[in-house]
Formats: sequence, structure tokens, C-alpha cells
Amino acid sequence: MATARRERYRKQTREEAKAVALAQLAESGTAGISVNAIAKAMGMTGPALYRYFASRDELLTELITDTYRDLAETLAQAVAVAAPADRFRAMARAMRDWAKRQPDRYLLIYGTPVPGYHAPPETAEIAAGMMRTIFDACSTVGDADSGTARGATASHGQQPLTELEAALARHLEGVGSWVPGEEPDGELKGRALRTWTRLHGVISLDVQGQFTGMGFDPSVLFEAEIDALVRGG
Repeated sequence: MATARRERYRKQTREEAKAVALAQLAESGTAGISVNAIAKAMGMTGPALYRYFASRDELLTELITDTYRDLAETLAQAVAVAAPADRFRAMARAMRDWAKRQPDRYLLIYGTPVPGYHAPPETAEIAAGMMRTIFDACSTVGDADSGTARGATASHGQQPLTELEAALARHLEGVGSWVPGEEPDGELKGRALRTWTRLHGVISLDVQGQFTGMGFDPSVLFEAEIDALVRGG
């Protein structure tokens, strides 16, 4: 019983420390995360909190891993409940909605890298699983009206690949796998990569307030980008 109580207390203390760290992140970015400041906010000493997190990097790893998992689960759930023809749009909208709800966590994983910090392998594994969700959503994209599943060639109802898109597909055939499970072909890799960069391009600019003062609704731009990706544009 005593061991179980200690474990519960340890877990509660770690979760409280991460909550304080996220508040610091929202206020000052990653540079503002300080184990000693977290300990003070919790009524502890710095050395006492270091018994729960061996270093600031270990705490950052927990925050980053939690964030990747949260986003990965959000995308997977959005795809799971959508009809096949709607999975791509559901995935894209879930990505933006998640980022808009918690911009600080979004920028923690997609913003400026933390100087001197090197993410451990488990964060890459979670990110790869999330990329698999994006690949699978892209593979269901077909004709915008019929919802026909997308195949590896232009027969899926989208525009034929341009010369440069075909060159990218050939190039990506030889770069190795980014995702667990079955290896996608180069055409699907190219589509998923362009999807990932284009969606995150709009989301990142939006989250950072770069559209402020331009007089338009970024959600309309995002929907137009989704539609262009669905049509193969």
C-alpha cells in the first residue's frame, strides 16, 4: 500500500510539474521553462523536483511526447469516425482545430527548435505514427464528388502528375520509410509530404498571428487549401 501511495504521489507531482511548465511555455516560450521556477511555484525546492525530473531536457521530453501523442490521437480519432470519402478533410480540420485550441503546444513541436535539445527516439516514433495517419488519409482521396479511393496513378480521378510531381515521386522511392507498416509508393509519399507541408504552412502562419491585420478569415484560406489538395492541385 505504501508503495502504491508513493507511486500515486510521484505521478501527481510529475503531472503538476508539467502543468506548471505548460503555463511557463504559454507565457515565455520554451526559454521560460525552468525547473527551479516550477519547483518554487509548487512549493518545493529545486533539488526536490529534480528527484522527479532528472533534468530540464527530461521535462521537455515529457511535454513534447505528451503533445505528439495528443495530436496523434486527435487525428486518428477524427479519421476513425469519418466516412472514407471524408477522412482527408476530417484529418486536416482536426489538425487545425487542435493547433488553434493550444497554439503553445503546437509551436512546441512545430515551432523553432529548442537550442541544445535533442529529442529521443520515442518522439520520432510517435511522429512517424502520426504521419501514417496522414498517409492513410491521403490514400482515401479520390474524385471530390464520388469519393473514389485514390490509387497510385492518375486513374483515381485526380489530375495526372505533372513532370515535377512525377520527378518528386521517383526521388522519394529511394529515401526510405517515414512510417510504420507497409511502405508507401513514391507517388503517395509525394502527396503526403506536400499535404503535410501545405497544411502546416497555413496553420503555422495562423497560429503565430501572421495573418492578423490582413482583413480575411484564415479558416476560408484553409478550406480552400484542403479543397485544392483533394482535387490534386
